[in-house]
Amino acid sequence: MHISRLSLKRDASSLGKVSALLRDGLHDGRAHRLLWSLFQESPPDRRAFLFRSGNGRKPDGDFMTVSPAPPVDETNLWQIETKPYNPCFDKGRALGFKLRLNPTVESKRKRYDLVAKIKHELEKPDERAHTNGEVWEIAAKRWLEPRAERLGVSFLALRADGYEVHKFEKGKDGAVSLAVLDASGVLKVEEAGRLKTALFTGIGKGRAWGCGLLLVKPV
Repeated sequence: MHISRLSLKRDASSLGKVSALLRDGLHDGRAHRLLWSLFQESPPDRRAFLFRSGNGRKPDGDFMTVSPAPPVDETNLWQIETKPYNPCFDKGRALGFKLRLNPTVESKRKRYDLVAKIKHELEKPDERAHTNGEVWEIAAKRWLEPRAERLGVSFLALRADGYEVHKFEKGKDGAVSLAVLDASGVLKVEEAGRLKTALFTGIGKGRAWGCGLLLVKPV
């Protein structure tokens, strides 16, 4: 596997093309399609990749990717830093993490936004109104903690750093909404193999829109 930091160039030779891309926006799947071009020469079984925007929830030309094959730029529009990615962890090790997730859950074969559901649950007369940050943090915990065993971790500290809902058109499906919640904190390694799988394959829905890439670092 490879982990890469990618930035659209802003030099004189590429500024016109890059400015047009950023002006039109890299949301609603366009960021994924743009990054896909960096892996199109790879064998089919090595084209899958995870990504996230490097600076905030709205893509601005800076990205992180995790992929079986390294990205290859044939357009000269990218500045790319790539290195092999094969992390090894001891059981019990504490790691800082960050994750951009799509906070949806399924009930009765329908998916709904957990943040919106919790906000509705907490809106009760004669009770203190909860801040957005409190609602986001409850949602992050309710979404992540049931998945901890499957991910091979336990969460020592967990916070929510931001939440947005993006609306865009998706072909015949018409208008589509995508909820995005940023979570971070500290986790403890319980089963290294499961954690490694999560790092390589992602977590949850919305991966084509930059969700699901779990990033960790020593603390």
